[in-house]
Amino acid sequence: TLNIETVCLNSYYALDAEILYCIAHELGKEEEASIFLRQRNEMASRINEMLWDGKDGIYKNRLWSGKLSNILTPMNFYPLLADVADKSRADRMSQHLLDPKKFWGEYVIPTVSRSEFSFTDQQYWRGNIWGPTNYLVYQGLKRYGFDELAAEFAEKSVKLFMENWRKYATNHENFLVTGE
Repeated sequence: TLNIETVCLNSYYALDAEILYCIAHELGKEEEASIFLRQRNEMASRINEMLWDGKDGIYKNRLWSGKLSNILTPMNFYPLLADVADKSRADRMSQHLLDPKKFWGEYVIPTVSRSEFSFTDQQYWRGNIWGPTNYLVYQGLKRYGFDELAAEFAEKSVKLFMENWRKYATNHENFLVTGE
């Protein structure tokens, strides 16, 4: 749906502004750097205010009606990548990741929680595992110092890739996870 404020796009915005701040600062363009830093901080504040679900302990997409969407995807973890969450929120979010009924398991992180009805479809963005989403979640885990968790996450991701490589000698865009 296009009637939603997404965690991922807002997190990308915050991350982009942070990176542009770093570039401008490195180039000695302090006026521009301060603008990017202000934009990053404003977006981080909005994400924390508008997209955090304190009851469930995770960032969620917000429908234009104001209701938070309960459908969980890897993108719900992107505030880690953008360094938006405080440590307490990051710790709570990691519990969703480690739940085998949602995202953890032999292979991590399907594009929709295993608890979602649409997961059984295993069509494109309904449960398959994508390398780029895994990489972004991995980077978020590293940014928050979840090094052991990130290492295990990476091992599971590589295992999926290598099993496919050994079997077919191909690198797929995404991977089915049925039969896990």
